[in-house]
Amino acid sequence: MLGLLKRYGFAAVVTLGLGLMVVLVAGKAFLDGVGGSDAAPAAMAAQAGKAGARGPGGQPASVVAAAVSLHTFSDGIQALGTAQARESIVLTPKVADTIRALRFDSGDRVRRGQTLVEMSSVEQGASLAEAEAANQVAQEDLRRFQELFDRGFASQARIDSARAAAEAAQARVSANTSRIADRTIRAPFAGVVGLRTASPGQYMRPGDQIGTLDDISEIKLDFAIPETQLARLTAGVAIVARTGAYPGRTFQGVIADIDSRVDPTTRTVRVRAMLPNADEAIRPGMLMTVEVRSNPREALGVPEIALIEQADSTFAFRVGQGEGGASTAERVEVEIGTRGGGMAEILGGLSAGDIIVTEGVQGVRPGQPIRPQGAGGEGASPAPRG
Repeated sequence: MLGLLKRYGFAAVVTLGLGLMVVLVAGKAFLDGVGGSDAAPAAMAAQAGKAGARGPGGQPASVVAAAVSLHTFSDGIQALGTAQARESIVLTPKVADTIRALRFDSGDRVRRGQTLVEMSSVEQGASLAEAEAANQVAQEDLRRFQELFDRGFASQARIDSARAAAEAAQARVSANTSRIADRTIRAPFAGVVGLRTASPGQYMRPGDQIGTLDDISEIKLDFAIPETQLARLTAGVAIVARTGAYPGRTFQGVIADIDSRVDPTTRTVRVRAMLPNADEAIRPGMLMTVEVRSNPREALGVPEIALIEQADSTFAFRVGQGEGGASTAERVEVEIGTRGGGMAEILGGLSAGDIIVTEGVQGVRPGQPIRPQGAGGEGASPAPRG
């Protein structure tokens, strides 16, 4: 110290000492702040949690809410089916011959009984003319012998022989007429002709395809269901069908018939539904998805987006009343039944008229103050609870 006083002087040493004291005081204050009480951090955390529960700016969280109400539910069965025409045939000749004339073109609509194909029948026509001439003679002979018999100039045997000859001649006419008819193809029902696959003058054999004829005013839709679902199906149960050809469009129909046998290999039973097809949008052969809607019923329902799945439980947030009448979120465990069309059937946990949070569910916590809004932007108030 004497050395410092001699070298720097008394004033310099005093100034250095004061500086060291200031540094020590500042360090102590810093250590007190770091190692002090936990009350301040805890208060800050509590304030932050309170602000988080209320949403940005300390305001209640804004959510969309809706009332629990009745909806129509049904037990759905999913399947794949193939569309078939109500009536369908392949146009093919009964006898081997040459096509004389085609009375239709691809895509034509034809009426029942309309002539579609005429095969060559020159030989059959000549045979028919010969048979008709012979029949005329036989019928005239029968008439004359009948007059003679009535006057007593002909025997019973003679009149019987003339009658048999007349009947045989008439039979030959019918046989030749039938042969000509076999060479004419007529529409057995009204419908639409498919693509023509033959031409006039072409030689055809039985089984060769000339075209197709389909009645698609109504569609038969066949599909298979597991035998375990058989008890849920009866004639008249509604179905909804869809096809990839018309995305977003549904086709309504009903079950018409259920097969009498179960396939022992696949353990399924075939079901046939009928679909109206006035605009002929459905074509035979289309693959369609089928939803069978059995056991239709009215039950409480909520949007599926309002539900929270956790382990084996399902929850929803009901709008309740907190302090001062403010809306709060009440977490309620619910029992779910059938789902469909974005709605879930409620079997327990909620009552008709309860207001539940439908949008913003993931950001809501039990007991949190909320500001519910209706689907149309109107305020939604919690239903009074007894």
